[in-house]
Amino acid sequence: NFTHQVSPNGFLPAVNGSYTFANWSTFAQNVPSTVNIAAGSDAFDLKENDTFLYFGDDWKVSQHLTLNLGLTWSYYGQPANLFNQVTTARESNPATALFNPVLPLSVRTFPEFPTKKNAFGPSIGFAYSPQFGGFLTGNGKTVIRGGYRLLYDPPFYNIYSNMATAAPEVFSNTFRATTTPTAASLPLPVNPTGPNVRAALDPQLLTGVFDPRTFNETSLSPDFGPDMVHSYSLGIERELSKNSAIELRYVGNHAVDLFQSVNGNPFIADLAKDFPNLIPAGITPCTASQLVLGPGQTASPATGRENCAEGLVRNRTNGGFSNYNAFQAEFRATNLFHQLTIRAGYTFSKNLDNVSEIFSTGAGGATNAFAQNPFAQGSEYTTSGLNIPHQLTLLFSEESPFFKEQHGLLGHILGGWGISGNYVIASGQPYTASQFAFNQSAPLGNCGASGTASCNFFDSTFFNGFIGEETDRPFVGSSSAPLTSVGIFCGDAIGAANCTASGLLSTDLISLNELNSTATGGTVVKVTNKDVRYIANTGIAETVFGTPFGNAPRNGQSDAITNIANASLFKKFKLGEHASFEFHATALNVFNHINFQSVDPFIEDAIASDGSNRGPGNGFGDPSVTGSVPPGFGAAATRRILVGGTIRF
Repeated sequence: NFTHQVSPNGFLPAVNGSYTFANWSTFAQNVPSTVNIAAGSDAFDLKENDTFLYFGDDWKVSQHLTLNLGLTWSYYGQPANLFNQVTTARESNPATALFNPVLPLSVRTFPEFPTKKNAFGPSIGFAYSPQFGGFLTGNGKTVIRGGYRLLYDPPFYNIYSNMATAAPEVFSNTFRATTTPTAASLPLPVNPTGPNVRAALDPQLLTGVFDPRTFNETSLSPDFGPDMVHSYSLGIERELSKNSAIELRYVGNHAVDLFQSVNGNPFIADLAKDFPNLIPAGITPCTASQLVLGPGQTASPATGRENCAEGLVRNRTNGGFSNYNAFQAEFRATNLFHQLTIRAGYTFSKNLDNVSEIFSTGAGGATNAFAQNPFAQGSEYTTSGLNIPHQLTLLFSEESPFFKEQHGLLGHILGGWGISGNYVIASGQPYTASQFAFNQSAPLGNCGASGTASCNFFDSTFFNGFIGEETDRPFVGSSSAPLTSVGIFCGDAIGAANCTASGLLSTDLISLNELNSTATGGTVVKVTNKDVRYIANTGIAETVFGTPFGNAPRNGQSDAITNIANASLFKKFKLGEHASFEFHATALNVFNHINFQSVDPFIEDAIASDGSNRGPGNGFGDPSVTGSVPPGFGAAATRRILVGGTIRF
């Protein structure tokens, strides 16, 4: 099989300008606080040539045993090389170059990425029907089957679209109060259409003078390619009647080379000062940046980072791995008693991984896609954000066996009725107790100037630029404390002087829940680590625990269960030999169980005992603050009834 794919894409934020205003007043006065304009292609046609060769054979070893043997070779193209072609052609011409031509071409362009050529996937399977065993196997009514296969999946295109909107593919110029010109001097045009905005801002684009490494970059690891999945299964199916069967099976997989987002050049200067034992041997913070600063740039983003030749870099790698194991039970029946079709299944599973997604959800699942410690990606291995340990599903359809021919008035009234439905009940989705902003205030490189509390161990510049939330996690207090209870060290919460005034030490724990009360304006309540589930990861906490990396497990909690049942009632009316009318009424979420969208995972939103700060989207560990599914129907009104009809002729 050979496939030539051309996928046109168009995506470049700020290609027609982007304006931010501090408040409604500055908006009315047309005085922006930031103005952004981007230069580069807003269209990119990703291309790849995929080739697949497959050999397979079904070998009937005996009348009751069949083997399935196969081998696949998969060759996926490398769409990312489009960016190498575009940037090389553009930067090789001084008339079209977006960045400083004094810099080497390798700095101003994307590298070329190799294509994996050794993706061989063997497969083997078997099906065996024992002719012995009496009632247990039914003398030929049982099949035992299993198999193994090695599979490959290519990268999805969102990975490439992120590269297409970052340096060096594009050049994005941002103007603020401190730049020349200032943002305030670049108001919105009177008629702020895209072309008009671009015409007004184009002259301000300082092309040919900047180093692309001083802007946020998104790239791939040098050997980036498809992921690889070993899948295997073993099951036994027993026929119960000519219309029904039951099957028990084990299924599992081991995946490697999964896609992962990493901080490609972490800031380590503060970490090296206070926790040098956490820095791998041979790695030192950059003190002599190799980046060339342009107009208005006063500090090199490489300073204090691992690599002096790079700034802020988000890399996509093949560093992920996972293990899935499951027991499945299923009952199937078709046209049972000439009226009932049913399928019921139950799965008990465990899914473990070191990363569940390349993007952070800020909610359930992949709460934060990035590791706390950029030097210990593998240590994140634990429960997956995709782990649903219990799931029960039921599907059925039953048609009334009475008056099927619908003869006479009574037949038309009582015949043709049917009901169908499905039901799913499943464990809640895992989430990670996280922090949103506790450690964002400390400036980079300030460690030692005024104590540990002024250290920045988590590269706030990086997560502000790429994630929108911190990568650090809180510390665990007591697993027996209420899930939503959070403590914080007094000195970090209200300052040493206020602690003393309250008769407390800076190292005393106080309740963050009560501090969040909007009814009281915040109440200082002393607690112990046995009273709270989590302890905020702040400066004093890091000295007490001896590490900046919180010990709250990744995906250590689960949100509310899924409990949804849908049902349809229908009736068919015969309108002669060749026409019919079907009426149906469908109830979605027929039992009106509340199914919440997700959960608030951020401890900053800990709910006070008076509930005064609880609200939509604000309530750590409380799924109800996220609203019900589907959204817009409220927490108490999730059932929907649809009525319709169909004429066939």
